[in-house]
Amino acid sequence: MATPGLDDDSLQQLRSRATQLLLKENWKEYIAVSSLIIEAFDAAASAAAACKDRRVLCSTLAHRADARARLGDAPGALADCDAALAADPAHPGALLSKGAVLRGLGRYARAAECFRAALAVSVTDEVREMVEQCKRLDAQARSGAVDLSEWVLAGFSGKFPDLAEHVGPVEVRRSAAHGGRGVFAVKNIEAGATLVISKAVAIGRGVLPDAADSAEKMVVWKDFVDKVLDAAEKCPRTASLIYTLSTGEDPEDELPVPDMAQFKQETDELNDGTAMATDSAPNDVDKILKVLDVNCLTEDAAPSANLLGSNGVINCGVGLWILPAFINHSCHPNARRTHVGDHAIVHASRDIKSGEEITFAYFDVLTPVSKRREAARAWGFECQCDRCRFEAGDAIVGQELPKLENELANGRGDMGALVVRLEEKMRKSMVKERRKAFLRASFWSAYSALFDSDKLVRKWGRRVPCEAAVAESVAGAIGGDESVLRAMLRGANNGNGCGNRLEVEDKVVRIGRATYGKVVKRQAMRALFRLTLDADNNKCL
Repeated sequence: MATPGLDDDSLQQLRSRATQLLLKENWKEYIAVSSLIIEAFDAAASAAAACKDRRVLCSTLAHRADARARLGDAPGALADCDAALAADPAHPGALLSKGAVLRGLGRYARAAECFRAALAVSVTDEVREMVEQCKRLDAQARSGAVDLSEWVLAGFSGKFPDLAEHVGPVEVRRSAAHGGRGVFAVKNIEAGATLVISKAVAIGRGVLPDAADSAEKMVVWKDFVDKVLDAAEKCPRTASLIYTLSTGEDPEDELPVPDMAQFKQETDELNDGTAMATDSAPNDVDKILKVLDVNCLTEDAAPSANLLGSNGVINCGVGLWILPAFINHSCHPNARRTHVGDHAIVHASRDIKSGEEITFAYFDVLTPVSKRREAARAWGFECQCDRCRFEAGDAIVGQELPKLENELANGRGDMGALVVRLEEKMRKSMVKERRKAFLRASFWSAYSALFDSDKLVRKWGRRVPCEAAVAESVAGAIGGDESVLRAMLRGANNGNGCGNRLEVEDKVVRIGRATYGKVVKRQAMRALFRLTLDADNNKCL
């Protein structure tokens, strides 16, 4: 049937051209060509009445929806799906497209409804898996329960596990300790519990053969900034969330405290963000750049890097995660983040009381206070946590610390002798256990050098606590860390009077929980520990 404005040959040519563009994944051109086809059908109401032409129209709308979704135009994609379903409520392509868009928006329950409807028309294993996936993600979004055991035991390789965004029992409030705003617990939270799962607005990644390759880092940064600006332009909700963050120039006490509903994926009604008001237009490039300067987080290398070893390259990653960006830094943190794909999982690294501010480390805190102060200044703040105040102001150990720090920085001398001097100074000065943990964390590299050397252990081992005891102490100061967990595993394996087997296993699992949270089940964590010990033993052969 000829369509007004286009004869059969012209329409066939357009459809052929559209098919070629789909195969080439040229989404912009496909949208332009498919729009001509759809407009031609719209111009002839009678054309849509014919069964064959209606199927062509619905398929074209569904494909255009896919193309728009690929380019980040979720509202446009949903409008195309709804138009196709208005013409044919059981069109499988439109149902699958709408389900995929809703899944991308975090509306998992509604996405599952679309996939179930498609399953009634076209029964395939792939569609069944889509339904099950949405059910899993919907439960995860509500509970925050994540199980990465299989991925971890596979060596953190293969496809990243599917994750849903989640906001646990936390809220943004005024922070008296850090100034401005911070994230606080709204109820008691046990160690290991998931606090936030947040998908990045954008991430810039690169692999650097040389950590000092600043030119490559600039390429990564530019690519990242372009992605953020593109995301803000396409989605008003994303732009609105970005503008809730500080630019570093606004008076912190005058910044509004955002409503937590902005960060949660609503499951009862669809809100793509187009109705959210914002004081700034999405193209306010200057403001977005200022936001990025003070709110980006470095993407830690794979969580296996220190525990299972690395491949010799340095992963450079920077990203913007909105809600985690409100979490303030502390050198004595109570939370830790793990990066999985484009998601950041924030979990409690120790028990947190209701009303307590949640903090994690912006940089490596297993370093002396002078190095941490340099790192904090690079971020534009002075850390005033209890650990930093003690190390910078304690009159008893304060005179000794600069000397020890200088020896550590220069790598001069016997690291075992340095550790013994520090331990004896703390013992003679009757430093409390909590503060001993702070100092051991600051000189962790010296302790590691001692315990890594059989020669130094034979020489100094009897004058310092056993490796597992030191690791347990340091974990109390900074929460979980792969290098601390490795030391605990090795020390526990060696025994050295660190308690009976059950006590030692409990300590190891506790530090494992602080490191990974509850995303790795206890049985899988034990298997991971065995793999780690086997790897260490093989290195010694």
